[in-house]
Amino acid sequence: MSDEGDEGGRPTPPEGYRRVTGPEMPDEEKELLKIAPQDTDWMTDLDSQILYVLLTGLTLTPSVIADNLDKSRQAVSQRLNALRAGGLVKKEERGKYSLTEEGYAYTQVGGRN
Repeated sequence: MSDEGDEGGRPTPPEGYRRVTGPEMPDEEKELLKIAPQDTDWMTDLDSQILYVLLTGLTLTPSVIADNLDKSRQAVSQRLNALRAGGLVKKEERGKYSLTEEGYAYTQVGGRN
């Protein structure tokens, strides 16, 4: 085995062996990981459900979201406020909400940062 190593500082494999690497992450996913929020420990299952409803690209009211999730409007409104504070949704005109770029990124890569 050589002591030189590669550019990552890992030792060179012995002669006759090759370095095994995982699959390369697509560039689009790498970009999404840069945008997606780093700390999502505060999120609940309802938050994820709301984000996936908003993934439709529609701008929706808390009542419409609640109807689609079979949840109360109050519960959805509370979680929308938390998601808004976390930068994952934005409030549009007259109490309607949509996904932010960060919210979209989260729906695509989840908490894999």
